[in-house]
Amino acid sequence: MAATHRVSAVIFDLDGTLLDTERATRDVLKEFLGTYGKVPDAAKEEKRLGQMHRESTTGIIADYGLPITVEEYSEAIYPLYIKRWQRARPLPGVNRLLKHLHKNGVPLALASNSIRRNIDHKILKLGELKDCFSVVLGGDQVPHGKPCPDIFLEAAKRLGVNPSSCLVIEDSL
Repeated sequence: MAATHRVSAVIFDLDGTLLDTERATRDVLKEFLGTYGKVPDAAKEEKRLGQMHRESTTGIIADYGLPITVEEYSEAIYPLYIKRWQRARPLPGVNRLLKHLHKNGVPLALASNSIRRNIDHKILKLGELKDCFSVVLGGDQVPHGKPCPDIFLEAAKRLGVNPSSCLVIEDSL
């Protein structure tokens, strides 16, 4: 007889799973690189999706030969992202699903490779539903970002549940 597994908690990714931030911020890099007379390379940028902030930023600076540091890049591009995140919308079905899970007492966590400061700005677009998450973790709060399991293991720990009883809803491998 096969063992049955019960889902005790749900851990969500944010970008591309709960919020359509990728569509809202699509041209930020193009706008930023344009100030340096550069144009984004679609193939390189596709490979960067889901990377940790420092890894992505270091790659962008190297790939485009930008004469700035990681910190200078982050400081310069951040206002562009904040402006564009205002356009982000929850993906279809997100509001209904979060309300249903929360109403039924399912513990919820948000685990994103984004740095926590950025998550705090983005989740405002979920309105009151942002309060459904008892745990919110950014990639800068764990030793290794996705695809390593660190962020999911830490989310399960903070939720007080066994990681093997968590359902993870994620749009990346």
